[in-house]
Amino acid sequence: MKFLLLDHDGPMVTAQNRNHNKNIWEKPRFDDKNVAVLNHIIRETGCELVCISDWRHDLTLTEMSALYAEFGVIKSPICYTPSSKNYTGLNLEGGRADEINMWVKMHCWKDDTKWVAVDDMNMDQFLFPNFVHCPSDFEGIKQKGIKEQIIAKLT
Repeated sequence: MKFLLLDHDGPMVTAQNRNHNKNIWEKPRFDDKNVAVLNHIIRETGCELVCISDWRHDLTLTEMSALYAEFGVIKSPICYTPSSKNYTGLNLEGGRADEINMWVKMHCWKDDTKWVAVDDMNMDQFLFPNFVHCPSDFEGIKQKGIKEQIIAKLT
């Protein structure tokens, strides 16, 4: 199995998408070019998606699946990472990494399982070598080299 553990704000929703959202009660849209890159990764690797975004606290998995379909993503997340008490304003990176590591321990115990986490928070110190950082708030996963890094970790 192959799993792509994906954050939304940063990797999929760029600064431009957040700034143009008129309704504060509505989730911003995924960037269309990031959706195209994600769909390419899914087709290339056959990976399953796991949501690590804070959006998982606001939407059921069924609602999240509908949102992914609306945005044009060819697969929806199969599940969410669990919540960690360590994920606080004082420990965002470490707390999210704890959530990812809890999920990995439960689901990636077979030797042939491959996984990668993708986020705009830099968690490389906690998740190396299974992490890809998306540092550009304006580009997300469409940033040059990101797609290739993700595919390389899943193949």
